[in-house]
Amino acid sequence: MSADPSESAHAPLSPLSAPGLSRRRVVQGGLVATLLAHVAAHVAGARAEDAGETSRPVSLPTPAAAEPPQLTSAPVSGAQHLRAAEASWPLKPSGDATRLWCFEETSPGPLLRVRKGEELAVMLENGISQPITLHWHGLRLPNRLDGVGGLTEEPLAPGASREIRFAPRDAGTYWYRSMVPALAAEQTERGLYGVLVVEEDEPPPVDADLVIVLDDWALADDGQIAPGFGTAEDIGAVGRLGNWLTVNSEPPPESFSVAPGGRVRLRLLNAANARPISLRFDQLAVEVIALDGQPAEPFTPARNSLALLPGNRADLIITCAPEAGVSGHVVALLGPGLPLLTIKTDGAPAPSANAADIKPPGNGLPETIDLAAALRVDVVLQGGLPPNTPPPVDVSRIWRINGVAFTDAVAPLFSAGQGKPVVLSLVNKTEMLQALHLHGHTARLLHALDDGWEPYWQDTIAVPAGRTVRIAFITEGAGQWMISSAILDRLSGGMATWFTVT
Repeated sequence: MSADPSESAHAPLSPLSAPGLSRRRVVQGGLVATLLAHVAAHVAGARAEDAGETSRPVSLPTPAAAEPPQLTSAPVSGAQHLRAAEASWPLKPSGDATRLWCFEETSPGPLLRVRKGEELAVMLENGISQPITLHWHGLRLPNRLDGVGGLTEEPLAPGASREIRFAPRDAGTYWYRSMVPALAAEQTERGLYGVLVVEEDEPPPVDADLVIVLDDWALADDGQIAPGFGTAEDIGAVGRLGNWLTVNSEPPPESFSVAPGGRVRLRLLNAANARPISLRFDQLAVEVIALDGQPAEPFTPARNSLALLPGNRADLIITCAPEAGVSGHVVALLGPGLPLLTIKTDGAPAPSANAADIKPPGNGLPETIDLAAALRVDVVLQGGLPPNTPPPVDVSRIWRINGVAFTDAVAPLFSAGQGKPVVLSLVNKTEMLQALHLHGHTARLLHALDDGWEPYWQDTIAVPAGRTVRIAFITEGAGQWMISSAILDRLSGGMATWFTVT
């Protein structure tokens, strides 16, 4: 009988020290695993040991068991101040706090909550030494609000401030972060991000609504963020994999109690720069009700596991055991298994016990996409740094899309009017898993024969090595929309492009 995973100690991650695993084999054996039942990739081989528009892109301590883990919440009325600045945060249970870049001196940044259709006002202030923006990952917004420095707006200079106002039209789980392509990897790795929850008009009845942010941090021996951003190895290979995994920037596992039969809405975000994170659910009944913010036909994850690419979000409904004293666990599939969350039933039965199934309302996305009328575009992903290859002096052209690195791109991938169906064939000619984020839109993952699609939408898509993945969406919002690597180190190495909607 296996030990209770909640008793396991947190172990530092060192993904390349598994016996017999080279960096290349980690990439090929773990990170390019086939997509698992309705989600992205199951990372089977990587172990724990082991404002205005411009016309050109830029160059480039665990809570008590009775208390659920909570992020700092922002007010829903008035302008939320988001000041980016250096702050110290205890990522590890002992030793000196880690110096991060945070919004409002908290990691993750303030949890923003707003009702669908209500205005969110943010005052962004830059208190760090680099220019920043705010990209609202997953939201369908006017192009001028997408927050891509040099493409949709000028970055905010150190010491400057900017007000941002919009009314989100899509309920769901999203996140905000800085998106200056050449700097996004460092700024995100240092903690400059937060979560936005857009609530439904009538939120589903649950006993708890929890946000769980997963991140792995590359820490030096002194507990500080390891230096050396923008190296050819990080850009050209698997990316900057961390060695310390946290839950809401705290050492796992988190623990909380819920009434027997209670239901918990778990909003998961993988905020890591490069690491896909696979999860297993032990002694928990789980249904996925949304992916990347958009409602899905509820489904039970295959083999009770779920994988999240960097930037992916998943909304789950967890139904707890009907009797008191039962513990369930969310475990990261790293090494022997790293427990992240423990949920224990306690007290009298929950009022929601035996309630009807939960299916959140849709966000007005089309029921069908006319594939016969679609504009079809090949997106060929190329490049990388083969093992034992001397690093190039210029790292900005390690990756290319259709033969062109982002820093050299002068024309859009394609141009189309609003309301046009588009099918992108994402052709991965590299030896590594690629993960692409589609800005301002959300897409269907097509079946291999174009005879249908998966019953969910995604804005961050896995493309295994040597494979072709097709996605379909309908253009909206005039402007220049980026398609960027969700493995952020590759952004400054050329893995990005954009398309124009007229």
